[in-house]
Amino acid sequence: MVVTDRAIADIVGWTALECYGIVGMASPNLRRGVASLLSRARLHQGIKVEQDSEQLRVKLYIIVEYGLNVAEVAGNVRSQVAYNVEQMLGRSITALQIYVQGVRVGE
Repeated sequence: MVVTDRAIADIVGWTALECYGIVGMASPNLRRGVASLLSRARLHQGIKVEQDSEQLRVKLYIIVEYGLNVAEVAGNVRSQVAYNVEQMLGRSITALQIYVQGVRVGE
């Protein structure tokens, strides 16, 4: 079975948005040191997927809600994303890197 990087990014992105404490996805590139919040239609742009036959590597760029423990939010995102990807694709993520690009007041 072949699953595109975009499809994997969509699974990862929608899973992350369901996690408590996530305001949204961010662009990997900071503009003047500020992260830009991506719309839901472009959330896959905040996710980088690299895969081959043996490995699945994901980089996830997020914005966390102000006032929450960033480490706890990131840990929750990590476990939820890993679980959903394994359940949906039957593959485990070899490397999952989470980059907190900013902290904002929730919406």
